[in-house]
Amino acid sequence: MLQKLIITLIISLFPFCVFAQQTTFKGVIVDDETKSPLEGVTILVEKTGNVVAVTTHDGRFQFVDEGNKKSIQTIVHFLGFNEKKVTLYANKMNEVEIDPSLEELEQVEIHEHGHDELSLSGMNLMSVNSFMLETQKATTISETLAKTPGVSYISTGVGISKPTVRGMAGSRVVVSVDGVKLEDQQWGMDHGLSVGQSTVDEVEIAKGAATLKYGSDGLGGVIRMKSPEPLGENSIEGKAGITYRSNNQYVGADFKVNAQKERVFYQLSGGYEDFGNYRVPAETFDYLGGIYRIDNGVLVNTGGDIGNLKATVGLETNNWISSISYSMFKESVGLFPGATGIPSQSWLDSFGNERNPSVPKQEILHQMITWNSHLDIGNGVLWFDLGQQFNNRQELSDPIRHGRPESEYGSVANELNLRTSSVNVHYDVEKENLKWETGINYEYQENERSGYDFLIPNYRQNTAGGYGMIGWEMSEKLELIGGLRFDYISFDSDEYVDNYFDDPSNSGTPWVRAQAISNDYYNFTGSVGLKWKLLKVIDANTNFAKTFRAPTANELAANGVHHGTFRHEQGTADLSPETGYQWDLNLSYSTKKVALSINPYFNYYSNYIYLAASGTPSTLPDGGQIYKYTESEGFFTGYEFSLNWNISKKFVFTNSVEYVYSVNTETKRSFPFVPPLATLNELTFTQPVKSSFFSKPYISVNAELVQAQNRVDRNELATDGYAVMGLKMGTGFHMKSVYGNLTFRVDNLTNANYMRHLSRYRILNLPEPGRNFTVSLSSWF
Repeated sequence: MLQKLIITLIISLFPFCVFAQQTTFKGVIVDDETKSPLEGVTILVEKTGNVVAVTTHDGRFQFVDEGNKKSIQTIVHFLGFNEKKVTLYANKMNEVEIDPSLEELEQVEIHEHGHDELSLSGMNLMSVNSFMLETQKATTISETLAKTPGVSYISTGVGISKPTVRGMAGSRVVVSVDGVKLEDQQWGMDHGLSVGQSTVDEVEIAKGAATLKYGSDGLGGVIRMKSPEPLGENSIEGKAGITYRSNNQYVGADFKVNAQKERVFYQLSGGYEDFGNYRVPAETFDYLGGIYRIDNGVLVNTGGDIGNLKATVGLETNNWISSISYSMFKESVGLFPGATGIPSQSWLDSFGNERNPSVPKQEILHQMITWNSHLDIGNGVLWFDLGQQFNNRQELSDPIRHGRPESEYGSVANELNLRTSSVNVHYDVEKENLKWETGINYEYQENERSGYDFLIPNYRQNTAGGYGMIGWEMSEKLELIGGLRFDYISFDSDEYVDNYFDDPSNSGTPWVRAQAISNDYYNFTGSVGLKWKLLKVIDANTNFAKTFRAPTANELAANGVHHGTFRHEQGTADLSPETGYQWDLNLSYSTKKVALSINPYFNYYSNYIYLAASGTPSTLPDGGQIYKYTESEGFFTGYEFSLNWNISKKFVFTNSVEYVYSVNTETKRSFPFVPPLATLNELTFTQPVKSSFFSKPYISVNAELVQAQNRVDRNELATDGYAVMGLKMGTGFHMKSVYGNLTFRVDNLTNANYMRHLSRYRILNLPEPGRNFTVSLSSWF
């Protein structure tokens, strides 16, 4: 059905394509000292002063001019650089170098966006560009993004992590890939993101309610993964990189190729990572009163490998761009044996130091096909984003250790096969002082389970919604924005009968672990906001939103030991949808020397859904007590603060602070898994050099200060505070048409022994990885 829809839409759009007589001007603009590409450079026609192009993240630009001009006189303007007059030549790649100005403020790497696909949402948007993604790259993209204020991550060892935004995670944060919501069993706290870092060119993060555009699950925010834009006719660029990390003998390589032949463009990217067991600065750990050895500080069976590939082919005309992409993410990561069931020293000793993990482990295969198209119609743009996803998740473990006999499933404890079809269509219009967007979303999901164990049943879910957003520029300094949305979700799940374990309440009879469920949910959501330029250097942005989130399959129907989270989880079939109200304020101040912002927020929920300790013991092996999904009134509040201070031409100081405070009004405690107060400080020294090879070498030191988290839920462990130091140095280089970066980084410089509150291994009192040296080399052509 989806394939037929895609073909029909492609055919229907071809008549709109217009091939006019035009001349194309294109090129790349780089820093004359570092040879690095510059994003956001404005290009104006000298005679008229009209803006004809703004460079993209990779410094590239392209525009068309009516007629047969062979050249055009332009002015290149960019904050922090000297203005330059440039003659551009038609149908060739123009390379332009501009000189830094000594007086202006240098660009910061994380910045706010105002004009964007999400600008009508009233949300504060942060952009993480390709340079930061490269120099801060960790094993997973969730860890890479954690340098952004308000963003953290839940981890399970090395190689498995998922992002949190203001204490929200899983089904409360939407991850969008090329306009399509990623569906990869994100409800599980031990389930990582099925996204390869090498396939992502830029990330935009919106903190706060994104339910207007993205529906029910956008309650906590949205993380948008973006691919490169088409280059322009007869152009090609590429990138290759390698990385080594000492702690777990990690080796990784990645590549990207972006090319266009006339109107057809091609993109290919991929990467592969392989790593062994990681090391911690400890020789023992304690769990449930037992003390267990960690020989040589090595956590056995924590190695793995991750591979990803993405291919895109598309067509670009004067008023239409359309592309089809296929991506594949494959992961096999071991779990520390002490983390699945009650550990024993003899079992831990039976594992060697091999790179290939044995059971217990998890294996993921996620495949995604997307069709993206946008068409200029009048004063607006019509967007189509269609997706088909296939997610296969296997959790493997020894059945004997979990009280099960050997069976036809072998070591597969839980296998989940999720198929998702999605269609997103929206029309954006900008006319004079008004801009508006209307859109519809539809998604169908079907999940099938297998394996000797049980966690969630087979289910089917339909999700449909429609929305409208409008922005009114009341004056040059004031803009009013708002919107309304309606969502409908239908959920149907099958009954599951366990024929091995008896019903706890009726010995000798099969246990109905999950009843059949058929629920419907629907509601309106809305928001209103204001953007106000108070002074030339001060901007304000505030937003108020009503939110709604339907309960997910695990919250409704789970009933089994989730070994990745160390507990027996049980759903509640009659949960109500989460509803709430959110308020957000952003104040920013920017001069030539200093840029800072503060972002307080307050979120109230009438029935926040969470896992609570029931006090009832589980009858399943290694089950402990049952944790049951329940709902309670409560609120989350907090703030983010960021500072970028250009002390001098050579020294830059950055500081970020994030704080989340939550209250369950019924228990008077915090909700579980809320990150503690954290501060990140970094001082960078840059030395411009007159060299034909090296450019702008730098060295920086950073310190992350995290306070103790003593406000916890029942049966949740408190976590001590800690301080972690880091060191980074690097340089750009340039050889003819090839430029690149060499980076050397040391994480946990002092080999500190500390525990993260959001680590799944926190319950075992296992510290985070010890000192880690990273060397990475990347080059572009």
